[in-house]
Amino acid sequence: MKIWYLTSEFPPEFGGGIGMYVDQVSKIMARNGHEVTVFVRDTNSDKIEQPESNLRYIRFLHCQGTIYKTLGYWAALSYQYYEIVNRMLESGEKPDVIEIQEYGAIGYYILQNKLVGNKNLTKIPIIVHLHTPVFELSRINQSPQYKFPNYWVGQMEKFCMNAADFLVCPSEFLKRQIQNIAPNNPIEVINLPYCVDMKNYPERTYDSNTILYGGRTEYRKGIYQTIAIFEKLWLEGNTVKLRIFGGDPYFSPKATTLGEIIKKKYKKWIDLGLLELNNAIEPEKLDLEILKAKAVIVPSIYENFPYSCVTAMWLGTPMLVSRQGGQAEMVEEDGKCGLIFDWDNNDFKDKLEQLLSMTPEELKELGNNGRERIFSLCNIDKNVKLRETFYINSISNYTPKKNFPFINHDILKTELKAQEDSIKNMLSIIIPYYNLGSYIMETIESAVSSNYNDKEIIIVNDGSTDEESIKILEEIKSKYNFINVIDIPNGGLANARNVGVAASKSEYVTFLDADDLVDPTFYTKAIDVLKTYSNVSFVYSWVEYFEKGSGIWPTFNTELPYLLCANMLSAFSVVRRIDYLNYGKNRIIMEYGMEDYDGWIGLVENGYFGVSIPEALVKYRIRQDSMSRQFNPDMRFYLSEQVAIGHKEVYKKYGDEILNLLMQNGPSYLWNNPTFDNTGGVVNNSANSNTNIYGYKTELLRIANSKWGSRMVKLLFKLKINRLFQ
Repeated sequence: MKIWYLTSEFPPEFGGGIGMYVDQVSKIMARNGHEVTVFVRDTNSDKIEQPESNLRYIRFLHCQGTIYKTLGYWAALSYQYYEIVNRMLESGEKPDVIEIQEYGAIGYYILQNKLVGNKNLTKIPIIVHLHTPVFELSRINQSPQYKFPNYWVGQMEKFCMNAADFLVCPSEFLKRQIQNIAPNNPIEVINLPYCVDMKNYPERTYDSNTILYGGRTEYRKGIYQTIAIFEKLWLEGNTVKLRIFGGDPYFSPKATTLGEIIKKKYKKWIDLGLLELNNAIEPEKLDLEILKAKAVIVPSIYENFPYSCVTAMWLGTPMLVSRQGGQAEMVEEDGKCGLIFDWDNNDFKDKLEQLLSMTPEELKELGNNGRERIFSLCNIDKNVKLRETFYINSISNYTPKKNFPFINHDILKTELKAQEDSIKNMLSIIIPYYNLGSYIMETIESAVSSNYNDKEIIIVNDGSTDEESIKILEEIKSKYNFINVIDIPNGGLANARNVGVAASKSEYVTFLDADDLVDPTFYTKAIDVLKTYSNVSFVYSWVEYFEKGSGIWPTFNTELPYLLCANMLSAFSVVRRIDYLNYGKNRIIMEYGMEDYDGWIGLVENGYFGVSIPEALVKYRIRQDSMSRQFNPDMRFYLSEQVAIGHKEVYKKYGDEILNLLMQNGPSYLWNNPTFDNTGGVVNNSANSNTNIYGYKTELLRIANSKWGSRMVKLLFKLKINRLFQ
């Protein structure tokens, strides 16, 4: 098989469990005859390496390209992965299967482009491998869950889980925690492979009075709670020593790191030598420290399948692990292959005292049993067979999705209240027109140039008063006999759109303002999506600004509750006419603007969702006198009130989430792009902005503890992102 792995972590630059997994699995699959390619970001250069037969590393320089001006770091990185993979596919290379991590949603744009019609990807099954997603890390680590960009990265991860053709993860624990995110996409569990060369390692001793913890001082890892238990023993006169090796990530509630909190709170025990905090060290050096310890603890309150536990058991170490994670699945039987405690039962201290009372012989038996258990569980040959079977089944059982994988599973589709006959495949392009004679001809030519042939154009003249604009409208009538011009008294944009739709008999309708432009392929691409997925109601694309402004506005698939706070698309949308007439009609009360936004909410709250094509296929003209430029704060507040009044029930349903989004990101009229940090309503779209270079404080600090961390830190400070460390 030809297998492609996409990862954000890989040796030597990026450490962590994801990198260790891809490093191990890529090698064992290549050594068993499969052609393996690993795609990974790099901080230095673009390069291709072939470390051994059948194995290729494609490293690319991240933070490159204009996409980093359009999207925040993780979203832009995802787009960069898509561009690189797509170029490889266009060059003629084709894998049998692609496996992508869920963390950071780096597969988002590969999956989105596949779903909206990229033919290079259509026949390739895409597997998403679950490690621990950002949306869970934020929740467990007590970070603000609704703050941009983390919130949106989490939403993108949820989309990846639903959009993947197949899901796999290493532990039953993680499967139980997040299967509900993608209820229609069952998660396969395959444990991680592992092997370590121990030929130069010394013999283990069992008479040490030291307990070792190897991992980050991260809240979810349980080490902070663990030290509190150890303190009880120290206060009772026990002299057991706790040694900690690992990075020290940012802890949001205290605006510092847990390591700093621990140093202050437990200074007494540090000074007495009973508590020792060390930075992360190389794996081989950590192995030697493990061999000198009485036991290793894995006390996580939420964990997937930690390599720290795998490694320690492989080294024959007596283990004390929590039940809250895959580590309990490794130990399996309490008292035989290790000891298992449960945070929910508050029995950690009892189990720790039981461990400390064991004789060297009992500890040796515990460690040997654990080694045999992990040898069996993570056996390389066994793991290869399991993965080969999984990949083969994924290839043979793969079929393209029939329904678009929206993430709002709780929104059920309301039945259509009224049905009307329509002309199959026909598209009506509705152009509301009011005194825009200076621009209308360019707009008409743009619409006429569309490569979608089965179309009509309806211009709704909303009582134009400008003589030149009326004259140009007459010229259009004489030049284009297939354009239907409807003259009505001035009633506003919302009314003009509704009149145009009512005059149409097409299956699809779309709106085009009289001064804007569309790409020749837009309507064809949008209707292809509508024909592919019956559960999609409307389709739109990214928007390019021109004339008095520039830049790209990236749009996203509609989802709640975000749409209830801020618009996710422009009026340039191709919509099923019958859906629009039932639930999306522009309400006349929205006379000052936001009428299209109000209509999209009406559709979505009734289960009629929209999909974004992630490329700029429409152009929005920035004019000094445009309708949106006339908005003032009070007008916006009034219109927002009308939106909420018109959709009371859905706002009630998501009230708590709306509150959190607004509290953590500021007023939504200042939002523009959730992939950036929007604190204070200021969004930096620069490719060198702090959000682009690296999305999260925890990620920065974790990298800082890697082999190449110091080099990265110098680079990051050079690029003026020192604020992230404050």
